Amino acid sequence: MATPVGWSQGGSGSVCLAFDQLRDVIEAQEELIHQLRNVMFLQDENFVSKEEFQAVEKKLVEEKAAHAKTKVLLAKEEEKLQFTLGEVEVLSKQLEKEKLAFEKALSSVKSRALQESSKKDQLITKCNGRREAHAPSHAYIRGLFPHSPVPVFRAGFHPNFCPWLRIKASPGGPHLRKGLQGPGRPRK
Repeated sequence: MATPVGWSQGGSGSVCLAFDQLRDVIEAQEELIHQLRNVMFLQDENFVSKEEFQAVEKKLVEEKAAHAKTKVLLAKEEEKLQFTLGEVEVLSKQLEKEKLAFEKALSSVKSRALQESSKKDQLITKCNGRREAHAPSHAYIRGLFPHSPVPVFRAGFHPNFCPWLRIKASPGGPHLRKGLQGPGRPRK
């Protein structure tokens, strides 16, 4: 620090001592002021104003309320989900039962159809056997009298054929057709 005007460098010792002490006090105060300015600068950087703090605090309270509402909604939706999953499980079990019942009924129908087909084949075989049993008599008649007319029957059916069944000969094999012949009913 510079010497004040009017003071001499080589003056009395007490004045110099006072001057040195005063200079030390001023330097200490300047250093303290500098430190306080640094602290104020750091406080400005690291701290927020009361208004900002209150706004952030209000926003936090609102977010907590919204979080609580969302939590309640989540619990309700989770309950609905559990209920729906239970319904799906019940319906899956019911569907499995119905599937098994359907498969059992289908198997029964297939078995019954196979039995009916077997009965049909037996009846065809039986009726064809009767037809063949009477066929040699016509062959015998034709053999003895080749020019004698053999009666031709309607639609190519044999006269000794079962009256309640009609079998039509075709390239694909015999087909069974049930029908009434006369006043009677077909036999079962």
